[in-house]
Amino acid sequence: MKKTAWPIGLKKQTALLVHVLFLCLFLAGITFIYFNENYGRGLNWVQEETYADTLSCTQQLESDVEMIFKYVNYKDLLEEDGELNMDADMVCVTFSSGRTVIYTLNEMIRYARSRGYYLTDTFQVAGGPAVKERDMEDAARPLIEWKAYAPNEVYREPGDQYSTLEDLSLQVLQLLAEYFQIQHNYIDQPSNLYFRVSYMDDAGEEHLYTNADGLSNEELRSLGRYLYISGDSIVMDTNLKHVPGNITAELEVYNLYDNNNYYIILGLDTSYPNDDPYSQAHDQYNRVRIDYIAGLLLFAIGGFGAAAALAVLVCLSGHSDSRPEPVTCYADRLPLECSLALCVAAVSAGLAAADYVSSTLFHLVVAKPYWDFAARLLRVLAVYVLMLAEGFSLLRNFKARSLWKNSLTRRIFCWSRQVVNSRSFPFRLTAGFLAYLLVSGLLLAASAYLYLNRQLTSLSWLYLAPFLAFALFQVFCYLLLYRNEAETEKIAQGIYRMAEGDTGYKIDTAGFSGKGGTVAETLNNLGDGLETALQEQVKSERLKADLITNVSHDIKTPLTSIINYVDLLKREQIPNEKVQRYLEILDQKSQRLKNLTEDLVEASKASSGNLKLDIQDIDLVELVQQTNGEFEEKFQLRHLELVSSLPDRSIFIAADGRRLWRVLENLYNNAFKYAMESSRVYVDLVQEGDRVAFTIKNVSASPLNISPDELTERFVRGDVARTTEGSGLGLSIAKDLTRLQNGILEITIDGDLFKVQVSFPVIR
Repeated sequence: MKKTAWPIGLKKQTALLVHVLFLCLFLAGITFIYFNENYGRGLNWVQEETYADTLSCTQQLESDVEMIFKYVNYKDLLEEDGELNMDADMVCVTFSSGRTVIYTLNEMIRYARSRGYYLTDTFQVAGGPAVKERDMEDAARPLIEWKAYAPNEVYREPGDQYSTLEDLSLQVLQLLAEYFQIQHNYIDQPSNLYFRVSYMDDAGEEHLYTNADGLSNEELRSLGRYLYISGDSIVMDTNLKHVPGNITAELEVYNLYDNNNYYIILGLDTSYPNDDPYSQAHDQYNRVRIDYIAGLLLFAIGGFGAAAALAVLVCLSGHSDSRPEPVTCYADRLPLECSLALCVAAVSAGLAAADYVSSTLFHLVVAKPYWDFAARLLRVLAVYVLMLAEGFSLLRNFKARSLWKNSLTRRIFCWSRQVVNSRSFPFRLTAGFLAYLLVSGLLLAASAYLYLNRQLTSLSWLYLAPFLAFALFQVFCYLLLYRNEAETEKIAQGIYRMAEGDTGYKIDTAGFSGKGGTVAETLNNLGDGLETALQEQVKSERLKADLITNVSHDIKTPLTSIINYVDLLKREQIPNEKVQRYLEILDQKSQRLKNLTEDLVEASKASSGNLKLDIQDIDLVELVQQTNGEFEEKFQLRHLELVSSLPDRSIFIAADGRRLWRVLENLYNNAFKYAMESSRVYVDLVQEGDRVAFTIKNVSASPLNISPDELTERFVRGDVARTTEGSGLGLSIAKDLTRLQNGILEITIDGDLFKVQVSFPVIR
């Protein structure tokens, strides 16, 4: 029996329903993820992290470490033989009468009670002053001589050492409350965190503070997470991902015996058998993880399903069972510009309605912490639905090939083109430019107006619509100009080819329009007429081109011959002085041409980085000393005094010795050529932090009428009027070679003072 195919209308309805369902799953996943405590942390924590590795666990450990060391302090302060000592001395004060009194723990507590303070069953200080001041002693502020619970307290102001008995008793009561809390949470009640703190006094007696009686250190290490710190080692033994930052400081602060004979070990039972903050946080962490994974699954499934259903709707849109070709509905017949304008208006109205609903209905049924998210979600849904409807309308027009045909822009463009093409080129150019300015100005004005009034439109990004239209208009104008320029380029290419002698070249006139096509046809006809007359001239031009090419390729051969023959003639030792002078000039000029050629090659390689460097540890001090020795005699030819200031120790840098020598050689040669005769050349080498700087300074013989940046360009010298034999490549080569070796070359000009500084990182 033949199967009946689903009608296209039913397929569309099914795809739309599936899209809505998956979109709901997608939004539910976003909600789960957004309100999760770990939102923004990515996926690594889901795959790898456990509660013991989280920062919240570390923060809890830091809090517990602080309480543990308070317990260490309070145990010695408040206990005697393992029992609370109510007769322990707490505070010593001196009254204005000169009477000094030491108050015990019992006296401080009784005084706090007399003032209305007490401890709750959760060991919190409660109550307050219930009676007025009874006598002058209660209202007085005696001088604090010492506090047993704060022996190292620092008083920054003179008045800080005075306090009322009420404040002191409240401090003692707070201390006692913390003692009871610690005793209850870590000693009396079972905990998942075990600790052992041990201090050894000078007499060899151990002072041990622990809630892990009966457990050895190895057993504490095996609980899951542990931390062991010993006073005789700076290395922590731990498997914690994050170590509490306060533990070493607290361990040293409570070291009353000033030695290294102490240790602390913490053990966290990661099976969490006891009900305490760690087990509660662990359970909460696992619930958060499950919620986040559920949100990710909903996000992925909903997003993929919604996208797949949307793809099906895109394929089915515009099709029907009755007609094979794509069709449009009545609303799609609106011109493109009117449809976009209506969409913008609908989006603005939808956002205003969404804001009204979120500020009235949502505030009644949604909890306050979710108001902002619910409002944004509703706004996004409103925009999505309206933009989806407009998008499918544009899609149907596109499939029916009526998107551009039905636009107002096309109608105006066609009308204006008919009018403009009947006029002269200056008129067309002026009209086109004025139209461009008008449309651009209107779009920018609309964008600026909507931007300035974005709060009134309830759509802060509405100004992007005319701005996007402006950008598309620029692209459209660019395409028109590009087409005209492409025609002009083809015509120009034809002219160039014909001018080069290729009179048989034909311009491809396909795609040409207007006067461009006429000009192209005319040039094609002109080429046919010139082809015979230009054949001889083309042959002559080809001969010239071949001659120039051959000479440029063979220039190295005669230069090598000149150098060799000059050398041979010099070896003949001809007695004629004029001949010797001529040979010397020939030798100088040929060598200069050779050096210039080599400099050009090296400058090209250096600037492009096409050099193979042999990086080694180079003693820069030794290299500068050697360079000074090489050039000291040469400087004497121009009566230049070399003044150097070098450190008396080695400074090593990572560089290529041969390339670094070339840098220094170019700088010294630059000073030799251009320094004022009978002056000084200063060379310094100074290490500043992790860099070493080599500096060479001299006074220029000619005015430096050029900027430092220009001096490092090729074929540039300090004075354009100079006639020295320099090629103008030395500083450029030096800068590029320095850069390749991770160095920095800087030039400074101050009047006639010329200064070059080369710096490198120091390795040792």
